[in-house]
Amino acid sequence: MESSVILHGLVAGCLYALAGISLNILYRPTNTFNFAQGDLIMIGAMVCAALLGTTTLSWYLCAALSVMLTAGIAYLTYFVAIAPMVKRKHGVGWIISTLSVSLILQDLAGKLFGPDPRPVSPPPPITTEFHAVGPLEISGYQVMVVLFTVVMVAATGYFYTRRTGKAINAVAEDREAALLRGIDPNRLSWLSFVVGGVVTGIIGILAAPMLYASVALSPLLVIKGFEAVAVGGVGSMRGAVLAGCLLGIVEAVSGALLAPGYQHAATFVVVLGILLVKPSGLVGTTTARAV
Repeated sequence: MESSVILHGLVAGCLYALAGISLNILYRPTNTFNFAQGDLIMIGAMVCAALLGTTTLSWYLCAALSVMLTAGIAYLTYFVAIAPMVKRKHGVGWIISTLSVSLILQDLAGKLFGPDPRPVSPPPPITTEFHAVGPLEISGYQVMVVLFTVVMVAATGYFYTRRTGKAINAVAEDREAALLRGIDPNRLSWLSFVVGGVVTGIIGILAAPMLYASVALSPLLVIKGFEAVAVGGVGSMRGAVLAGCLLGIVEAVSGALLAPGYQHAATFVVVLGILLVKPSGLVGTTTARAV
C-alpha cells in the first residue's frame, strides 16, 4: 500500500512538473511568467471534454483541436499582455496584464462550461483501470503520464542544445545583446508562448481523466507549477521535474499518514524549508547570468 501511495504521488508530481516546465518555457525568452497558464490547462481539459461529449469526433481529434485552441490563446496572450510590457520596460506590469487575462478566461470558461466537473475518458486503447503488479497498483494511464513526462524533459533538453534553443538562451541572458547579434527576441518569445500553449493543452487533457475537467484545475495546477519552478530553480527543466515529483510524493504521503486536509500544508512546509536553505532552488544557481 505504501508503495502504491508513493506511485500515485509520483504520477501527480509528473503533472505538477509539466506545469512547471510550461512556465519555464515562457520564462526563458521573456523573463516573465504567464499567470493565465493555469487557465490554459483548464481550457484544454474543458474543451476536450465538451467535444467528446457533444460530437462524434475521435478522441485524438478532439484532443488536437483543444491543443490548437490553447496554443492560439497563448499566442494572443503574448501580444496582448506580455509584448507591450517587455517593449516598454514596464517592470512587473506583466503580472497585472496576465492576471487580467486569467480572470477573463476564468469568467468565460465558467459561463460556457459551468461549474460541474466533467469526466474525460483516456485515449484508447489505454484505460485507467488499476492492475496489481507485485506490491503496486498501477494503471496503463499512469504509466503513460510518467513516460510522457520523461519524453517531454528529454525533448526540451535536446531542443535547447539546437540553434533555436541556443538563441532563446541568448535572449534569456541578454535581450539587447542578442538583438545586436541578429537574433529576433520577439519571434522567439511568441514561438515559446505557442509551444507553452501546446504543452498546457496537453497537460489539461492528461490531467482530466484523473482529476476531471473543471474550472478548479486552473488554480490547482498553476500553483503547483509555480511551486515546482521555485523549488526546482527558475528556468531549469530538470529542476521542475525533480521538484514536481517531490511535491507530489510529499502530498500523497502526508495525505495517507496524516489526513487529506494536511496535504497542501505539508507541501508548503517543504517548499518553504527548501527555499530557506537554498533560495535559488534545488538545481538553480545564484549567479545572475551564465557566461
